[in-house]
Amino acid sequence: KESRYRVNAIGINPVTGYGSGLMQVDSQHFNELARYGIKPEHLTTDPCMNIYTGAYYLAIAFKKWGVSWEAVGAYNAGFRKTERQNQRRLAYASEVYRIYTGIKSSKGIRIPVTKKSLPEINSVQNN
Repeated sequence: KESRYRVNAIGINPVTGYGSGLMQVDSQHFNELARYGIKPEHLTTDPCMNIYTGAYYLAIAFKKWGVSWEAVGAYNAGFRKTERQNQRRLAYASEVYRIYTGIKSSKGIRIPVTKKSLPEINSVQNN
C-alpha cells in the first residue's frame, strides 16, 4: 500500500530503516537476502523479485499467525506481542482491508461481511 504501485518506491521506517519497492521489503532483511544473492537495488528495479520477496515474508507471517488479517498486520508491524504492536497490526490490516474491498467493489465483486472477514487483532492477554 505504501508504494502506491511505484516499483522504485523507498519508504522511511523510523524503527528499522526503510522499505524498498512495491512490497516495501524492509531494510532489516537485507543481510538475510544477500545470502540468496538479492541486493537492495534488485528490490527497486525488479518488480517480480520484490513481490516474490515480499510474499516470502508474508508467508512467514501466515505460518506464525495463520492466514489471517493479524498476519497481514504483522507483515507491516512485526511479530512482537505488545499492545502497541497489536494496535499497529490492526491499523495496517484495517487499511489493507479497506483498499482490498475498494478494489473488489470497483469490479462489482461483493465481499460477504462475516466476523472472520474483518480485521481483528487479539489482545496481548489472549495470545
